[in-house]
Amino acid sequence: MPELTGRENLLRALRHENPNHVPYEGEGAWQLVDHCGRKPPREGVDEWGVTWAPLPSGYRTGRDEPLESYPVKYVAERTAQLNLASFPDGRATGLFDGMMDDIEPEAVLTIGRHGAGPLDRLCTLLGMPDALAAMLMEPDETQAALDRIADYHVEIARGYLAAGVDAGFLADDYAGQDGPYLRPAVWRRMILPGLRRMIAVYRDAGAPVVFHTCGRAKAFIGDLIEAGVIAFNLQSAACDLAALKAEYGRQIGFYGGIGSGVMQMGSPDDVARAARHAISALGSAGGLMLAPDQPLAYPAENLEALARAARRYGHYPLRSE
Repeated sequence: MPELTGRENLLRALRHENPNHVPYEGEGAWQLVDHCGRKPPREGVDEWGVTWAPLPSGYRTGRDEPLESYPVKYVAERTAQLNLASFPDGRATGLFDGMMDDIEPEAVLTIGRHGAGPLDRLCTLLGMPDALAAMLMEPDETQAALDRIADYHVEIARGYLAAGVDAGFLADDYAGQDGPYLRPAVWRRMILPGLRRMIAVYRDAGAPVVFHTCGRAKAFIGDLIEAGVIAFNLQSAACDLAALKAEYGRQIGFYGGIGSGVMQMGSPDDVARAARHAISALGSAGGLMLAPDQPLAYPAENLEALARAARRYGHYPLRSE
């Protein structure tokens, strides 16, 4: 097989089309990019009206970590009040300025990250208890707010593609360690239609979509695949990724595969074993972007152990194939 650029190899892997090797974190095959305002401020009020405070000064953040702060004041207590508030405009000028500077588009797959998805954003605007209660107690008003949030993401997706981004990264959380905290039937009725609209912008442009959700989220995977997601960033400690791979075959890909706990607290040998297991369990015929589950700060020696294991065990055909 001829030598491929990292970008070409990654695209083949995502499509299960005979990649040369398993793409891996640190290889330089992909780069996450953010529009202006995607990450909340470390301190102060964001464009949605939520007030944030910085995480403790001793907390070490990773380069691509999505948050460096936490909300301390919400916008409203009920969605009826929330719908009177202004939401940011996903078509505002300057949102994507400078984002693609210093990127070689022929060599790197650029992945545009969205901010909090519909449910996560609702929880950020109201607080999680009030947001979940509103879905049951104020369904019409809550649906209107969720639709407005999805409208914003649709415009962000269009802006990313117009700026030359290759793929989208969406994130929304629906589950904890023991399973969904939102009933799948409620999710399908109130959240999924907006997600379909967001994903369709990328799908219709032929651009891959990666979806992050925490917890034991199997109940949502089939619907998200049907909507057009081709790769999932899931929590290895909560999900049986190998079982998902076996069930969905080439319909599903994975971005991650190595638990953040192993990456943070394990030895380099622990990381190497976890990487080899992920390659064997998830990399058959492609479909794996080997990386830590979460973009946190990790010891340099563990990141190097991941890369060494990928180079040693990740060439196709895999040893188990």
